[in-house]
Amino acid sequence: MRVLTGKPIRVGPGDEVVVRAQLTTATLGRLYVFAREDSEDRFSPYVPHVAALAVGDEPSMLQPMSMRLVAERPMRQISFVADIDGFVCVMQEVDTATDPLAKVRLKRKICPDLDWKSRILRKFQGIFSWPIPKLS
Repeated sequence: MRVLTGKPIRVGPGDEVVVRAQLTTATLGRLYVFAREDSEDRFSPYVPHVAALAVGDEPSMLQPMSMRLVAERPMRQISFVADIDGFVCVMQEVDTATDPLAKVRLKRKICPDLDWKSRILRKFQGIFSWPIPKLS
């Protein structure tokens, strides 16, 4: 089963997301990045830039973002640029509900290419989970 390791964070297109994970008392941690857009109601495995990768008529299996923590390497960090307007979270695959969870920290850096009005709106929208109005 998969268990949520922390609170989801709000992201927008162009935001840099940094995921830091560390084992606590477990000897193994299988972590997966999940995401959902505003129009969806459930989280699903996150594959970055899936629109650019899905080319052609043949369906293909794409690898979602994941991390594997072991006793020899108990800390890992991954970063990526979000291409969705929605939420990102990290889920851990566990055998039982009583298994210890890894310590996970998610950080977001707002896209530096936005103008100052859009940056301020996205900052407040991330704090209060408001929808982003379209500025013209």
